[in-house]
Amino acid sequence: MSRLSTVVLVAPLAVLFCAVAAQAKAPDSLRFTVLRNGEAVGHHTLAFRNDPKGLDVTIDTDVVVKIAIIPVYRFEHHDEEVWQNNRLVALSSTTNDDGTHHRLKVSADEGGLAVRGDDKPSRLPPAILPASLWNPATVGQATLLNTLDGRTMAVHVADLGDETVSVHGQPRPARHYAVTGDLAREVWYDADGTLVQVRFKAKDDSDIRYVLQ
Repeated sequence: MSRLSTVVLVAPLAVLFCAVAAQAKAPDSLRFTVLRNGEAVGHHTLAFRNDPKGLDVTIDTDVVVKIAIIPVYRFEHHDEEVWQNNRLVALSSTTNDDGTHHRLKVSADEGGLAVRGDDKPSRLPPAILPASLWNPATVGQATLLNTLDGRTMAVHVADLGDETVSVHGQPRPARHYAVTGDLAREVWYDADGTLVQVRFKAKDDSDIRYVLQ
């Protein structure tokens, strides 16, 4: 992810590791307010639809940073994922990162995943997971698929222990992880494996938080 964009996490998840299946635990939807230095600048939403064949996930991020009333940064991202048997079988995304545009197509075949990011083809192993963060099975992976341009990203995670975060104005226990490597992120999951908060530094050193509503 660049600047205010995709949030990535990977960890040796102690608590969530044992029970979470991508298709079994997905809620109907998740909606995050995106805060920059405490001020709301956009939203990040995920919609989940189960069908007999698997799970469809639609992800939208819309961020606009303004100085006074003048927009100085915009990030727009639309991502559609198809999962079967807890594995990614298709992904399509479009991104506008402040005027830099990305397109990504991913499809599964017998040999793994065929990837075309920004018109550059590549192949990846079938078990790699996208860096779309909603799926707690992401934790424990050492490599993730960038959902903007299809690059692979190497990550390492430190488990920072249990904390309490605010969700819908109420305290909720969550596990806190710090991600380093190709990307630097902090993420919090509750005991059900639901992502409840994300934090990172933008390139201008502003503090970015995704807070579950």
